[in-house]
Parts: sequence; structure tokens; C-alpha cells
Amino acid sequence: MNNQPIKNNREAVQKQYATARTNLLLMIVLTLVNVVLFVVGTDTMLLFSATVPYYSVIFGLIDQTGILLLPGIAIAVLSLGAYFLCWLLSKKNHGWMILALALFIIDTVCLVALYIWAEDFSGILDFVIHVWVLFYLFIGVRTGAQLKRMEENTVLTEDGEAVLNGDSDCAENSSYIRAADTSVKARVLLEADVLGHKVCYRRVKKVNELVIDGYVYDEIEMLLETAHCLTAEIDGHTIEAGFDNASKSYILLDGQEVAKKMRWF
Repeated sequence: MNNQPIKNNREAVQKQYATARTNLLLMIVLTLVNVVLFVVGTDTMLLFSATVPYYSVIFGLIDQTGILLLPGIAIAVLSLGAYFLCWLLSKKNHGWMILALALFIIDTVCLVALYIWAEDFSGILDFVIHVWVLFYLFIGVRTGAQLKRMEENTVLTEDGEAVLNGDSDCAENSSYIRAADTSVKARVLLEADVLGHKVCYRRVKKVNELVIDGYVYDEIEMLLETAHCLTAEIDGHTIEAGFDNASKSYILLDGQEVAKKMRWF
């Protein structure tokens, strides 16, 4: 069996997850730079940074009573420390990426509240950049979950090749999840006849489904589509359908491409 599609799909998802982690680290570094720039007395502020640690230091330093200085510095240190731990530990556990996303959602809410309180909406670009960071963190959460699922569903053979669990000539058929609902509005991404079975790869709202002979065997929920692979064992063969994150939907039989279609959206 040719396992190159499995390898390519994993590499594509790993690349997306690494990009998300890189953006998280960039946000941490730029936030720290902003704090330093303010402390040394410059008016420059770099975007793609966190609001809470930056303004905590600002409020602490401009408070003439000195009461807010230590709490402000403490909040900044704890915030940046938490983000750094999320970046560091997310390399092996995507759960930390979830925490980073939650923290930055809070940070974005604080940004909006700050501008409303100050009655100053000139920082709309800062808000847009925050949404951009949130997007990358969301991608990190989702691709991290995909990688975990891939690890659970993949084993290494003696020669080091990655194969799906249950890949063998005598493997039992996969159990279907449910009968496919034909009454809902669905976008058919690709169809093919495989070994006498009608295979349909489709998208229903936010869910991509692998439908074989009218039954859903595998599915994945995504708001925005990235590389993924849905699989099922039928009559001792592996049927796969998915998206390569470039421009192509595909259907594979035992790792061999039997159908493909260019995707423009």
C-alpha cells in the first residue's frame, strides 16, 4: 500500500500548526518590545501584540500614587509568562494552544472595553490585528486536534511507514456513524464508484462527511477547511477522501488516487 498521501496530509497539518505557534511567539515578542519601548520613553507601538500586559505597565507607570505600579508589572509578567508557557508546551500538547486562544479572547475583550471606556475608536487597526491573531490561534487549536487524531489512528510498520490502524487484508469493515441525511442541503465535493461502492465526499454546513453507499463513515467539523483525511475500512480495503490544503479534493483506494477534483473555494 502507498502511504504517501497519509504522510503528505500529516505534514500539511503539522505545517499549519507550526505556523500558528510561530504567530503566538511573534505576538509575545512584539508585546515585550512594546513594553520596553514605552519604558524607554518612545511613542512607537508595534501591532500584533497583546493589550493586557502592555497597558498594565502603562497604567502602573503613569499612576502618580505608585499604588498600581507593582500590580501592573505583576499582571504583565504573569500574562506574558502564561503566553510563553502556552507556546513552549504546545509543541507536544495542543491543549496549551486552547489556553492561549482563551487568554487572547479575554485580551481582545479588554481591548474593546478600553477603547469604549476612553471613547476613542482610532485603534480599529489594532482590533483587526487582534482578530488576525485569534484566527491563527483558532487554526492552531483545530490542527492540534487533527494531529492528535492522526496519532491515535496511525501506527508504524516495521519498516517505519505510517499506516492507518486496522490496515490489513483481513480487516473488518468500519462501523458507520449514521445514515446520510439526503434531505439537507449539501455540497458534493467529489464522487466515485470504488469496488462497486458509491463513495461521496460532501460538506453539510460546517461538517465534511465521507459517505459510502448512503451511510456516513467518517466526518470532521470545520468552520474553515484545511488539510484533512476521512477514512473507512470496507471489504478489507481503505477508502479515503479529503482535501490536500492546496486546491484538490481526492478519493483514494488503499492509498492510490481514484478520483480528484480541483477546488476553487
